[in-house]
Amino acid sequence: MFSFSLTVLLILAVPGPSVVFIVGRALSVGRPAALAAAAGNSVGSTLQGLLAALGLGTLVGGSPVLYNAIKFGGALYLLVMGVKMLRDRSIATDFDGSAAVGDRRDEAKKGFVVGLTNPKMIVFFTALLPQFVDPSRGNVMVQMLLLVAIYGVLSLMGDTSWGFAGGSIRTWSATSPRRLECLIGGGGACIMAIAVSLAMSH
Repeated sequence: MFSFSLTVLLILAVPGPSVVFIVGRALSVGRPAALAAAAGNSVGSTLQGLLAALGLGTLVGGSPVLYNAIKFGGALYLLVMGVKMLRDRSIATDFDGSAAVGDRRDEAKKGFVVGLTNPKMIVFFTALLPQFVDPSRGNVMVQMLLLVAIYGVLSLMGDTSWGFAGGSIRTWSATSPRRLECLIGGGGACIMAIAVSLAMSH
């Protein structure tokens, strides 16, 4: 369990589509909404682990059509989000950082889609999850589900930390609308760059 936890922490520490998305939402719409997006992302990526434990991850990994559909779908979704951030960056500077319940639900749904379509996690769960299972220790399925649960907890902690960090950056830059506008625009550009890199990755 320790080696798996360490591997998960290393994976989560590397900025990828989810991290860029969460920080970008924090800059664009504030910390509360970003934390909702972080929670949704963790649920989405953990669901990938659950599907892998049930054997569906191998099916996706072995089917270029399914894998590419998920990869390009996720890349397109991120690209649209990045474009919206760039387009609305001046409007977002007037946002006070609070988020209504409906807004948080919407952000959670967005995060869920990003987490569910992150191809990095498809590869992670399909290729590495079985490596941490020891048949001699008992039921393999129970072990895999336990590992997925550990990932879910660590993922939520990591994503929430990024949301807090992004919210702090927004608060710091709030005294200068021009600075905040540049940060939001930069975040949108980064999300677009991640989307393009995902679409071109193998």
